[in-house]
Amino acid sequence: MRTLTKISARLIAAVLAVASVAPVAQAQNESFVARVNVPFAFETVSGQQFQPGLYTIRINGMQTMLIRSATSSGLAMIQAQADEGRPSPQGKAVFTHYGDRYYLRSVSVAGSSTRLLFGRSKEERKTQMAIGETPSAVELALLQAGR
Repeated sequence: MRTLTKISARLIAAVLAVASVAPVAQAQNESFVARVNVPFAFETVSGQQFQPGLYTIRINGMQTMLIRSATSSGLAMIQAQADEGRPSPQGKAVFTHYGDRYYLRSVSVAGSSTRLLFGRSKEERKTQMAIGETPSAVELALLQAGR
């Protein structure tokens, strides 16, 4: 009886694990690559700072994204979130804007209803508390759709 219970528990855990990554796998296929021209300095959830420039973003495994320019690169943890409604007609990068600071918030893949979300860094939370205002969102179109 215990063996059957252990097998059932493992089977349920395996099914839940696969079901939870299904939307992630759709949005994060290993061949996703896009470019975005960012006209301002920005930061990521890991606290990395990037200067204005042309960036290539690439899915790097199931939960990380590689962000690279001609002069710098870094990894950021991501989480997939399925949006209600129709798939995004064009890929875009969304930044949260507080005063003169920008933080990468999400990347939407053209043709998919899944957004790749970046968490808030400690520095972003400090900035939001210090400024005390609701941030605005800045959207930039991806120059090259995901492949």
